[in-house]
Amino acid sequence: MKEHRTEHRAGLETLTLTVEGQEFELHPHRAVYWKDQETLIVSDLHLGKIHHFRRSGIYLPSHAAMDNYERLSGLLLHYEPEKLLILGDLFHSTLNTDWKVFSDLRHTFEEVEFHLVLGNHDIINPSILADNALTLHENLKLGPFQFSHYPDKENHSTKYNLAGHIHPGVRLVGSSRQSLKLPCFYFGIRNGILPAFGTFTGIALIKPEPGSQVVVISEEQLAQVQ
Repeated sequence: MKEHRTEHRAGLETLTLTVEGQEFELHPHRAVYWKDQETLIVSDLHLGKIHHFRRSGIYLPSHAAMDNYERLSGLLLHYEPEKLLILGDLFHSTLNTDWKVFSDLRHTFEEVEFHLVLGNHDIINPSILADNALTLHENLKLGPFQFSHYPDKENHSTKYNLAGHIHPGVRLVGSSRQSLKLPCFYFGIRNGILPAFGTFTGIALIKPEPGSQVVVISEEQLAQVQ
């Protein structure tokens, strides 16, 4: 079974789980670092979402859009990975001014391989993605894992499926019936789901299966609740 231990990284406490014999370091900024492959894994960035909604007349603070880039840049600087693996929904919708910010970030970290497993929101022309040196995948098999955007609920493969799309969260209930809905990392028996990396992406409550592990994220802290 999976084991865990905690470490301190850049002032934040991370939590390391062993999944399929591989060490995954979970970071409070909603990312996983796969040590054996020197790969940083994130999902559902939904870049451009804030500008997309503002253009539609829905107020969201414009400065919040930079939070995604600041956290991603910080993670890339900290881990210095060989690869960044994005499990879908890199950009929320059609192109807007946010794409220039992402393009600048991409070229700042030109030594890192950027891989994108395509999600349902990835509707930008693939040639634009290729121009920014993103390698595109429908799904990706690497080591004991199969990476996809949509969770493979049936998963008849011999590989452990790690996906995004759901924006998973759980509700924690206190002794006085207070409750809190928090984003989480979810690792089931044959499937795992990463939290949405992006700001203002929402949470969908999940029902953990017996034997699974759930790590919630609250105010840049991690807590294993199952």
